[in-house]
Amino acid sequence: MHRNLLNTFVIDAPSDARDETVSFWAGALGADATATPMPQYHVLAEAAPPNRVVVQDVGSGHAGVHFDIHTDDLEAEVARLVSLGAEVVDDSWAKHPGQWVIMRDPAGMEFCVVNALNPLRPQADRDDFERRARVVG
Repeated sequence: MHRNLLNTFVIDAPSDARDETVSFWAGALGADATATPMPQYHVLAEAAPPNRVVVQDVGSGHAGVHFDIHTDDLEAEVARLVSLGAEVVDDSWAKHPGQWVIMRDPAGMEFCVVNALNPLRPQADRDDFERRARVVG
């Protein structure tokens, strides 16, 4: 058995529209935009508590929105989601061991499965997962 949590709503913004996208969504959601130590992310504080909303710079990628599902067992959660009809798009655990995997649901929407307990994640995020995650699989 493992746990998961729908944790983050990610607004994907191409680099050439990132600043305008951050400003727009901060204003639209009445949130303060805060840069993070990882320059490709801006957090929109208190936009959708208790979940997080972030704007992600996707380089030359497409604008859109995706969800991050956090889990305490990346491999088990990916296998469970594949058994439900999802597919792995990018086997990111090979590039970023134990951090995340990009997947696609049966309708074609991409989402990420993220290791919630990765020591590289802020302690506050790991604590939030411990409080709110539910048992699945």
